[in-house]
Amino acid sequence: MKKIFFSMLVATMTAFTFTSCEDVPAAYEIPGGGNGGNGGSTETVGNGTAENPYTVEDIKKHGATGSNVFVKAYIVGFVPEKAIDDAKFTAEGCEAVSNVLIAASADETSVDNVMPVQLPVGDVRNAINLKDNPTNIKQEVVLCGNIEAYFGKTGLKSVVWAKLGDKEFGAKPGTEGGGTGITGTPKGTGTKDDPFNSVAANTEAAKLAANAVSEQGYYIKGKVVSVKEAFSAQYGNASFYISDDGKADGQFLVFRSLYLGNQKWTEGQANIQVGDEVVVYGKLTNYMGNTLETAQNTTYLVSVNGKTEGGSTGGEDKPGTGEDKPAGNGNIAIDGTTLTLSNPSVQAGATTVEMVPGDFYTENGTEVTTITLKDGTKIVFDANGEKNGPKYYTGANYSNIRVYKNNTITFEGHKAIAKVVFSCDVDKNKNVNCVGNETAIVVIDGKKMVYTNVFKEASGGGVQLRITKIVITYAK
Repeated sequence: MKKIFFSMLVATMTAFTFTSCEDVPAAYEIPGGGNGGNGGSTETVGNGTAENPYTVEDIKKHGATGSNVFVKAYIVGFVPEKAIDDAKFTAEGCEAVSNVLIAASADETSVDNVMPVQLPVGDVRNAINLKDNPTNIKQEVVLCGNIEAYFGKTGLKSVVWAKLGDKEFGAKPGTEGGGTGITGTPKGTGTKDDPFNSVAANTEAAKLAANAVSEQGYYIKGKVVSVKEAFSAQYGNASFYISDDGKADGQFLVFRSLYLGNQKWTEGQANIQVGDEVVVYGKLTNYMGNTLETAQNTTYLVSVNGKTEGGSTGGEDKPGTGEDKPAGNGNIAIDGTTLTLSNPSVQAGATTVEMVPGDFYTENGTEVTTITLKDGTKIVFDANGEKNGPKYYTGANYSNIRVYKNNTITFEGHKAIAKVVFSCDVDKNKNVNCVGNETAIVVIDGKKMVYTNVFKEASGGGVQLRITKIVITYAK
């Protein structure tokens, strides 16, 4: 009798299992939830080591998780925009360098059976992406990275190493520089008298969590390897790589640095050149967990070839914040259509001031620059080097200021700002809350609070910030 009951129970549980799994939504593919994590089978083919890598099925069907794990699969396509449903199972026409799709079979053509892989800037991206390497399609590859959600699916991010055929790219964990992609000898303490070299800057930035910004700024010295974005009168900043000897090995990215004296570059001033020896000052960030660089809005040139703004030798400038206090990081919270920026180093007081776009603008499509509020607070909007800059739009049912990818908003207060609360609109066509990108950052510098709607993917525009009202609360 017990045997009959047990057989019936097993049959019932089996029927329930197969029925319920068919309806599990894609969101539950994220490691640690739904089909993954503790709820999945542990009968994997691989174990995530270099000797026995995971397969795509190990991760998607059996819930394998981990950081710096090895995955063996086939490159089967790419995602051209920001929706995985638009995936292309070919290399033809590929313009995306930041991702590829991998699968257990070289002939896979279903998005349900693939894993998206985020390719960080550097050797791994250069060797693996299908735009520059179309013959990689259907090739077997071994990758080392972190199993994380990407494009709303279980994916692989922060890839530090790849092997294609008999060639290896990046830094394999367990070897010199492994796990970070950093090679070379770090030097310096990051002070004015003992600046970091590029390797030390990379090493310190690599300690940060994804998108975090260092609490303090550092001096960094090196020779310009290449210029990514030269100084221009329109934007006033530049992005360039530096290293000890001016060669690419061990280089570090100085991202959107202001000019000498912490000022925007203007026509007639010397531009940055390959081979220049520079000292820069700035905070460090680990953008998206895979790009080590200085944080924009905190970075400027201290000296170029030994000369500072006043013509003296380098290393004499002192970074200032307006209150002679170290700049710090702010927090960002999103709740529905409300975006809140907060300053964790101060307590909120009772003094507030608000801004409603319609009180300052009436004409549709007006460019937004600087708004001065009744108490003297200034809100400065800037395109920050992007083609699309902040604008005011109005219609029968809406009135908002739209802030696009990488645009900045600077709040200049009469004292320290405790928090800024944005009320935001909804894009009804896309059913998206327009609260800015999740990768946005806020930097606090004395009486200033600078919000940047950060977006660095190879294509797409990210999420707009559509502002219907701003309430600023000052510190006690």
